Amino acid sequence: MTTVRILIWFAIAAAAMLGAVWLAERPGTLTAEWQGWRLDTNVGVVLVAIVGLVLLSVAAWLLYRWIVGAPGALLEGWGESRRQRGYRALTQGLAAVAAGDGAEAQKHARKAEQLLAEPALTLLLSAQAAQLTGDRDGAKRAFDAMLKDDQMAFLGLRGLIGQALRDGDQTKALGYAERAFTLRPQTPWVVHSLFDMQAQAGQWKAAQETLDQGIRRKVVAADKGRGLKALLLVERSREAERDGREADALALAREAFGLAPERIAATERLAELQLKAGDAKRALKTLERGWSVAPHPDLVEIYLKASGESEPLKRIGVVRRLVTRNADDIESHLALAKASLDAGLWGEARRQLETAGGTSPPVRVCRLMAEVEERANAEQAKVHDWLARAAEAPADRSWSCTACGAHHETWRSVCESCGAFGTLQWRAPGTYGQILPPEAQPAMAAALTPP
Repeated sequence: MTTVRILIWFAIAAAAMLGAVWLAERPGTLTAEWQGWRLDTNVGVVLVAIVGLVLLSVAAWLLYRWIVGAPGALLEGWGESRRQRGYRALTQGLAAVAAGDGAEAQKHARKAEQLLAEPALTLLLSAQAAQLTGDRDGAKRAFDAMLKDDQMAFLGLRGLIGQALRDGDQTKALGYAERAFTLRPQTPWVVHSLFDMQAQAGQWKAAQETLDQGIRRKVVAADKGRGLKALLLVERSREAERDGREADALALAREAFGLAPERIAATERLAELQLKAGDAKRALKTLERGWSVAPHPDLVEIYLKASGESEPLKRIGVVRRLVTRNADDIESHLALAKASLDAGLWGEARRQLETAGGTSPPVRVCRLMAEVEERANAEQAKVHDWLARAAEAPADRSWSCTACGAHHETWRSVCESCGAFGTLQWRAPGTYGQILPPEAQPAMAAALTPP
């Protein structure tokens, strides 16, 4: 580029020199008369005067523009400096928030608010600084102010949700979550938060609508959504039964079982309603299919009730018919052991318990063994030995929350400890709950199809 410029200036200089030589070789005079004045000069002087006049005019115009624009330029420069100082204060305030220094964050927040006429940038910093210093009213004011700005409304709602939850105001938190969901229904934390709040409030139908939208938008995995929807249908079935809508309750329970037969609550719910409706045969079939993928002691009690059998020896055969669907599971052996114990078959009870316990029998096996030895009039030393082993035995399966680990005596859809929905699983500590194998799903669907 430098070479090209030199060549251009050289060409201009050469053209000027040639022009001067051309004018020098062609002298001429120029006479002008005006108001009694007469001017005699040559053409070259006139041309030089014209060029000089043009350059003087240009200089005068530039000077005029500079004088007129100077105040604005000064103000613009001052404003730019003010913005730079404001952004620097904003950056320092955010760094203070990250460091957990509330007082420093508040100082920079106030400075940024004074220097920047952009509340959308400074409100978040002000809210976070107020939270760090424990100024709940100040934080709320900042979050409320964010709601007036379309760009910041979502962040404001998130802050208000957190503050309402910390205050224990579930109603306000739910209202804010609904507004946040309206703004951004594709945001995962909004979907999960709103769903849990609706479930905790017992708004089962609204929670199902939220879940359905989450599944459609791929915010909730399809497999997880299937299980959660089944439990919502279980709760809706209970609600329908309380309202006297028996047919709706049964239909909802059937839908829940069809979606997730591995959920013990769905199996139990459908079987109870079928038995209540006088359809013991269908209840037996439901329980058998449910046992094949998710055995549980409560299902044995319902199965015996549905069978109508009361004689202890015959009840062993009834239980055997149920457990053959999942013969290797520990619950199957425990169910047969208990039935044998009730019938006075000590040897069969011991055999089933030995199979169930293996080399490291859990607490239930040890206690049942102690009961067998006691009722069989064995030596008390054996009874005490099994009870002592029960004190140190591995924990039994129980209803435990996969979110917080809390244990519950009975199943419930919402964990009383952490408030999570659908997280209670029947499992031993350190293991996963029952999972429905893909090949079992067609069989479940067939079980629900009316003959």
